[in-house]
Amino acid sequence: MSDLDPDSDSVRLALELAWRDHHNARDQTWRAVQIEAVLGAGLVTVDAQFGKLAATAAAAMLVGLVGLFGIWISLHHRVLERRKFVHIVNFERFLRLQRKDLIPVAKEDSEGGVTLPARLSFWAVFNPRRRNTSVFILRIHVAVILFALIVLLARLYATRQATGGFGGV
Repeated sequence: MSDLDPDSDSVRLALELAWRDHHNARDQTWRAVQIEAVLGAGLVTVDAQFGKLAATAAAAMLVGLVGLFGIWISLHHRVLERRKFVHIVNFERFLRLQRKDLIPVAKEDSEGGVTLPARLSFWAVFNPRRRNTSVFILRIHVAVILFALIVLLARLYATRQATGGFGGV
């Protein structure tokens, strides 16, 4: 081994940090979903409490904007996840952990092997064959945005019915 080759302890530490980064990114992604859910509940509260189109529209735009940022965060974190898994697989190879009796190579064992996560596109939301956690999270973001739009359209309809136009803004 040359002076530039890493030792096993350094690689183990780097492997641990790569897993920690992956889990931290996933936690942040779920926190974004939680924030959207709270804002969605707040949208319903604002609409029920004020009953005004302007208040509901402002709250719905906030929920929609946070939903768009949530989509962006999810897509960004998938890129990070793919990069971290390249590191993880390489670290496992270096440490000779990828063996049938320990950590199977994905090509040998489709159930237990660590493999690179698939690329993620926003359009995967509409593909029923895509069923991984990242796509599920994207679907939640889209559902929250659609929920905000439905609440806004319902308030718009109610305002129009009550005033015969848009006079109750």
